[in-house]
Amino acid sequence: MLASLPALAAGSQEAETVDPSALTPAQGMLTLDYRKLTLKGGGSFDLLGVHYLHALNDWLYLGFGINGPLVEGAYGGFFTVDTTLAAQKKLSDNWFVHAGLSYGGGGGGATVRQIKTLSGSGRYLKKQVGLGYEFKGVQYSVNYVSTDIADSPIKSAGLGFQIQKPLSFQAGSLADAGKRVVPGHMSFRDHDSIVSLELGQMTQIKAKGSYRGAIGLVSPQFSQFFSQDHYLYFGFDLGVTGLDWYNQIHGGVGRKIALSPSWNLYAQVGLGSGGWVTDTIDTGAGLLVYPKLKAEYLWDKDTGVSLSAGYLAAPKGSSRNVVVGLALNSRLSGGAVSPGGADADLRLHGLRIHLYNNELRGLNHNGQNRHKLAMSVLQVDSVINKSLYIPVQIGGATSDFNGYAGYAEMFAGLGWHSSSGKKLQTFAQLMIGLNDLGVNKQEDPGPLLNASIGMSYALNDRLAIYGQIGKTASINPYLRSHHKNNFESTSLGLGLSYRFSLPSRTASRQQS
Repeated sequence: MLASLPALAAGSQEAETVDPSALTPAQGMLTLDYRKLTLKGGGSFDLLGVHYLHALNDWLYLGFGINGPLVEGAYGGFFTVDTTLAAQKKLSDNWFVHAGLSYGGGGGGATVRQIKTLSGSGRYLKKQVGLGYEFKGVQYSVNYVSTDIADSPIKSAGLGFQIQKPLSFQAGSLADAGKRVVPGHMSFRDHDSIVSLELGQMTQIKAKGSYRGAIGLVSPQFSQFFSQDHYLYFGFDLGVTGLDWYNQIHGGVGRKIALSPSWNLYAQVGLGSGGWVTDTIDTGAGLLVYPKLKAEYLWDKDTGVSLSAGYLAAPKGSSRNVVVGLALNSRLSGGAVSPGGADADLRLHGLRIHLYNNELRGLNHNGQNRHKLAMSVLQVDSVINKSLYIPVQIGGATSDFNGYAGYAEMFAGLGWHSSSGKKLQTFAQLMIGLNDLGVNKQEDPGPLLNASIGMSYALNDRLAIYGQIGKTASINPYLRSHHKNNFESTSLGLGLSYRFSLPSRTASRQQS
């Protein structure tokens, strides 16, 4: 998908080369954590968290993640997103101590009105410390966890459990993005990874919630093979039509069946959490079971399109659904393919990951001025060439919008940047997206346009300080005279960037 863009941009020009020795190991961890929350005033529910943490050195990690409920309570659709700073130190070959601090925002409830009671202002804070043991490459820990959402009854402390899988991969400098890796020995992935972006529709079966229509979904998925035909996957789905900002996360296992060099079948089953507020989409406590079948056609060795059909059920609620979709799939090929093979060309694909705090000022909704909002934002930039990149951004508020927690924004678009490899890099970007006001659907402002400029200052080859200023405004009032809803804000963001490039194979015929 995006990984092939630098090669396509290069056209027939011969790319510069880089030696495999210029690539260095990068370390990270994929984590799952679970804890039960007891509410002040009675009641309880639970949260499952999924995070990626990247190693800044041999003991300090920075990352991001999402949390959702599973089997306790009745708050399906409750979610939080956060930035996490974690420290981990070995006590022996197998034992370690772990501590972490997570900060972000989110919200949910049994009804829209109950969001105010359950979720307060939406500012999420989790602190944990614990003891862990590593067994056969997987780390298990028991932690004392404190979870707090400001101005809400969610203030709970107790034991939590965490599973971590250390990850390692080869990465290069962002300044080398687009260069061809000189054929030679290098440590590469053992098996393929697949990045998918699906557009789908979820049709409810005998719905009992207040919303009973179809929901259009945007669904990214990452699949990592652990053998030639078996894989683990993680994905999330976001509603963009019908019921905007319906959301769910899910992960599980899958099997590939190769029918021919161009055709594959996939069968996967996942568990997850999601929904909206419970009386609107009845997912009960939030637990989801999601079996799915896909048929894929490959038009080259790494890129394909697939049709899918799945059955999505909430065992703790009444929600039952059929989901169909069309996806674009891109392979990040593994070590089974020789980097120097005649049918492959290994190049470095540039990526930037920004984690920053964004403050929305001058916020106006339908002619009414609102107080400023603080947001935690994750943005990923996929580098096309030395001048252009594709930004994708999602953010969650750490304060309330008009008394409701859970305000969120999502944007994607096109950006320009100055040359990489220098201390100071400037950029300008234009994106289109949506926001979730957490209030009446009839007040929805529709599509938003976001324009921003900014700069990053390198602290070292990988880390940089990141800052931007931007303007967001509704599109519909300018396109449709009858559409009166509007939204506008000015944003000021400051945070950190992690900048790198990954080896990615592209078919040689794409270079001709």
